[in-house]
Amino acid sequence: MFKVTKLIHLGADSDGSAAASVAGRLRDVAASRARRVLVAPTLPGGINGGDVIAHLHFDDESDWRAVEPDITAQLSTPEIGHVDSAAYAGVPTPAPRAFEPAVYRTLLVSVENSADPAVVQQFESETRAMPDYIRTIGTSQLSRVHESAGAARWTHVWEQEYADLDGLSGPYMTHPYHWAHIDRWFDPERGPRIVTRLCHSFCTIDGAII
Repeated sequence: MFKVTKLIHLGADSDGSAAASVAGRLRDVAASRARRVLVAPTLPGGINGGDVIAHLHFDDESDWRAVEPDITAQLSTPEIGHVDSAAYAGVPTPAPRAFEPAVYRTLLVSVENSADPAVVQQFESETRAMPDYIRTIGTSQLSRVHESAGAARWTHVWEQEYADLDGLSGPYMTHPYHWAHIDRWFDPERGPRIVTRLCHSFCTIDGAII
Protein backbone atom coordinates (compact mmCIF):
# COMPACT_ATOMS: atom_id res chain seq x y z
CA MET A 1 0.00 0.00 0.00
CA PHE A 2 1.32 3.43 -0.97
CA LYS A 3 -0.03 6.49 0.85
CA VAL A 4 0.01 10.23 0.35
CA THR A 5 -0.97 12.73 3.04
CA LYS A 6 -1.34 16.42 2.27
CA LEU A 7 -2.09 19.17 4.79
CA ILE A 8 -3.63 22.01 2.81
CA HIS A 9 -3.43 25.56 4.13
CA LEU A 10 -5.89 27.95 2.52
CA GLY A 11 -4.82 31.47 1.65
CA ALA A 12 -5.65 34.36 3.94
CA ASP A 13 -8.21 35.71 1.48
CA SER A 14 -10.12 32.43 1.06
CA ASP A 15 -13.73 32.51 2.21
CA GLY A 16 -15.66 29.94 4.25
CA SER A 17 -16.66 27.88 1.21
CA ALA A 18 -13.10 27.34 -0.02
CA ALA A 19 -12.37 24.29 2.14
CA ALA A 20 -15.47 22.45 0.95
CA SER A 21 -14.75 23.35 -2.67
CA VAL A 22 -11.13 22.17 -2.49
CA ALA A 23 -12.14 18.97 -0.70
CA GLY A 24 -14.80 18.12 -3.26
CA ARG A 25 -12.47 18.59 -6.22
CA LEU A 26 -9.73 16.49 -4.63
CA ARG A 27 -12.15 13.65 -3.84
CA ASP A 28 -13.37 13.58 -7.43
CA VAL A 29 -9.86 13.51 -8.88
CA ALA A 30 -8.42 10.97 -6.43
CA ALA A 31 -11.33 8.52 -6.70
CA SER A 32 -10.24 7.37 -10.16
CA ARG A 33 -7.09 5.70 -8.80
CA ALA A 34 -7.10 5.62 -5.00
CA ARG A 35 -8.33 2.63 -3.02
CA ARG A 36 -9.32 4.87 -0.09
CA VAL A 37 -9.91 8.61 -0.06
CA LEU A 38 -10.18 10.85 2.99
CA VAL A 39 -10.46 14.57 2.32
CA ALA A 40 -11.87 16.49 5.28
CA PRO A 41 -11.61 19.82 7.10
CA THR A 42 -9.21 19.79 10.02
CA LEU A 43 -10.46 20.20 13.57
CA PRO A 44 -9.27 23.10 15.75
CA GLY A 45 -6.22 22.64 17.96
CA GLY A 46 -3.63 21.40 15.51
CA ILE A 47 -0.09 22.68 15.03
CA ASN A 48 0.74 23.67 11.45
CA GLY A 49 -2.16 21.37 10.62
CA GLY A 50 -3.70 23.22 7.70
CA ASP A 51 -7.37 23.65 6.87
CA VAL A 52 -7.96 20.41 4.95
CA ILE A 53 -6.44 16.92 5.29
CA ALA A 54 -6.14 14.81 2.14
CA HIS A 55 -5.17 11.23 3.00
CA LEU A 56 -5.04 8.89 0.01
CA HIS A 57 -4.32 5.14 -0.26
CA PHE A 58 -3.13 3.53 -3.48
CA ASP A 59 -2.42 -0.10 -4.35
CA ASP A 60 1.05 0.92 -5.44
CA GLU A 61 3.10 3.99 -6.28
CA SER A 62 2.26 3.81 -9.97
CA ASP A 63 -1.39 4.54 -9.21
CA TRP A 64 -0.35 7.66 -7.32
CA ARG A 65 1.92 8.81 -10.14
CA ALA A 66 -0.94 8.43 -12.61
CA VAL A 67 -3.16 10.84 -10.68
CA GLU A 68 -0.47 13.09 -9.20
CA PRO A 69 -0.57 15.72 -11.99
CA ASP A 70 -4.31 16.19 -11.55
CA ILE A 71 -3.97 16.46 -7.77
CA THR A 72 -1.16 18.98 -8.18
CA ALA A 73 -3.30 21.03 -10.55
CA GLN A 74 -6.13 21.17 -7.99
CA LEU A 75 -3.66 22.41 -5.36
CA SER A 76 -2.25 25.14 -7.59
CA THR A 77 -5.34 27.34 -7.48
CA PRO A 78 -5.43 30.85 -5.93
CA GLU A 79 -7.27 29.81 -2.76
CA ILE A 80 -4.41 27.48 -1.74
CA GLY A 81 -1.71 29.17 0.29
CA HIS A 82 0.60 26.30 1.23
CA VAL A 83 0.72 22.48 1.24
CA ASP A 84 2.76 20.13 3.42
CA SER A 85 2.98 16.70 1.82
CA ALA A 86 4.39 13.26 2.50
CA ALA A 87 4.36 10.11 0.37
CA TYR A 88 5.18 6.83 2.09
CA ALA A 89 4.60 3.09 2.35
CA GLY A 90 4.31 0.85 5.39
CA VAL A 91 2.17 -1.63 7.26
CA PRO A 92 -0.49 -0.58 9.79
CA THR A 93 -0.45 -1.92 13.33
CA PRO A 94 -3.94 -3.23 14.13
CA ALA A 95 -5.84 -1.69 17.02
CA PRO A 96 -5.09 -3.52 20.29
CA ARG A 97 -8.72 -3.00 21.35
CA ALA A 98 -11.86 -3.03 19.24
CA PHE A 99 -13.80 0.21 18.72
CA GLU A 100 -15.33 2.21 15.90
CA PRO A 101 -12.87 4.95 14.88
CA ALA A 102 -14.24 8.48 14.60
CA VAL A 103 -11.05 10.61 14.57
CA TYR A 104 -8.00 10.36 12.34
CA ARG A 105 -4.78 12.03 13.46
CA THR A 106 -1.56 12.51 11.51
CA LEU A 107 1.80 13.86 12.67
CA LEU A 108 4.44 14.83 10.13
CA VAL A 109 7.87 15.18 11.69
CA SER A 110 11.25 16.30 10.44
CA VAL A 111 14.18 14.54 12.11
CA GLU A 112 17.46 16.41 11.81
CA ASN A 113 19.94 15.09 9.26
CA SER A 114 22.72 14.76 11.82
CA ALA A 115 20.78 12.43 14.14
CA ASP A 116 22.57 9.16 14.91
CA PRO A 117 20.78 6.32 13.03
CA ALA A 118 20.67 4.27 16.23
CA VAL A 119 18.92 7.14 18.02
CA VAL A 120 16.43 7.47 15.16
CA GLN A 121 15.66 3.76 15.44
CA GLN A 122 15.06 4.18 19.18
CA PHE A 123 12.69 7.08 18.47
CA GLU A 124 10.83 4.88 15.97
CA SER A 125 10.66 1.92 18.34
CA GLU A 126 9.33 4.00 21.24
CA THR A 127 6.77 5.69 19.01
CA ARG A 128 5.49 2.39 17.62
CA ALA A 129 5.13 1.07 21.19
CA MET A 130 2.70 3.83 22.24
CA PRO A 131 -0.47 1.75 21.64
CA ASP A 132 0.85 -0.85 24.11
CA TYR A 133 0.55 1.77 26.86
CA ILE A 134 -2.04 4.31 25.70
CA ARG A 135 -5.36 2.49 25.48
CA THR A 136 -7.17 5.11 23.40
CA ILE A 137 -4.95 4.56 20.34
CA GLY A 138 -6.58 2.35 17.74
CA THR A 139 -4.98 1.30 14.47
CA SER A 140 -1.71 3.15 13.92
CA GLN A 141 1.19 3.37 11.51
CA LEU A 142 4.65 4.91 11.72
CA SER A 143 6.33 5.30 8.34
CA ARG A 144 9.51 6.73 6.93
CA VAL A 145 8.73 9.27 4.23
CA HIS A 146 9.60 8.41 0.65
CA GLU A 147 9.00 11.89 -0.76
CA SER A 148 8.09 15.16 0.96
CA ALA A 149 7.29 18.77 0.21
CA GLY A 150 6.33 21.87 2.15
CA ALA A 151 7.80 23.74 5.09
CA ALA A 152 10.37 21.06 5.95
CA ARG A 153 11.95 17.83 4.78
CA TRP A 154 9.44 15.51 6.42
CA THR A 155 11.07 12.25 7.46
CA HIS A 156 8.29 10.37 9.29
CA VAL A 157 4.51 10.12 9.42
CA TRP A 158 2.85 8.89 12.64
CA GLU A 159 -0.88 8.31 12.19
CA GLN A 160 -3.55 6.91 14.50
CA GLU A 161 -7.29 6.36 14.84
CA TYR A 162 -9.37 7.21 17.93
CA ALA A 163 -12.90 6.54 19.07
CA ASP A 164 -13.34 10.22 19.91
CA LEU A 165 -11.41 13.46 20.20
CA ASP A 166 -10.96 13.07 23.96
CA GLY A 167 -8.85 9.97 23.31
CA LEU A 168 -6.32 12.14 21.48
CA SER A 169 -6.44 15.35 23.51
CA GLY A 170 -6.60 13.54 26.85
CA PRO A 171 -4.89 10.16 27.39
CA TYR A 172 -2.60 10.39 24.37
CA MET A 173 -1.17 13.80 25.20
CA THR A 174 -1.08 13.40 28.98
CA HIS A 175 -0.03 9.77 29.43
CA PRO A 176 3.18 9.15 31.46
CA TYR A 177 4.61 7.10 28.59
CA HIS A 178 4.33 10.17 26.38
CA TRP A 179 6.09 12.35 28.98
CA ALA A 180 8.86 9.86 29.70
CA HIS A 181 9.66 8.50 26.25
CA ILE A 182 8.20 10.65 23.47
CA ASP A 183 8.43 14.26 24.60
CA ARG A 184 12.22 14.13 24.87
CA TRP A 185 12.57 13.69 21.11
CA PHE A 186 10.73 17.00 20.61
CA ASP A 187 11.79 19.15 23.59
CA PRO A 188 15.44 20.25 23.96
CA GLU A 189 14.91 20.74 27.70
CA ARG A 190 13.76 17.14 28.18
CA GLY A 191 16.44 15.13 26.40
CA PRO A 192 18.14 14.41 23.06
CA ARG A 193 15.83 16.41 20.79
CA ILE A 194 15.98 15.19 17.18
CA VAL A 195 12.68 16.52 15.77
CA THR A 196 13.16 20.01 14.38
CA ARG A 197 9.67 20.66 12.96
CA LEU A 198 6.23 19.06 13.03
CA CYS A 199 2.67 19.24 11.73
CA HIS A 200 -0.05 17.90 14.05
CA SER A 201 -3.45 17.62 12.38
CA PHE A 202 -6.68 15.67 12.85
CA CYS A 203 -10.21 15.35 11.50
CA THR A 204 -13.39 13.34 11.93
CA ILE A 205 -13.89 10.07 10.05
CA ASP A 206 -16.84 7.71 9.70
CA GLY A 207 -14.91 4.45 9.83
CA ALA A 208 -11.44 2.92 9.58
CA ILE A 209 -9.08 4.77 7.25
CA ILE A 210 -5.55 3.63 8.16
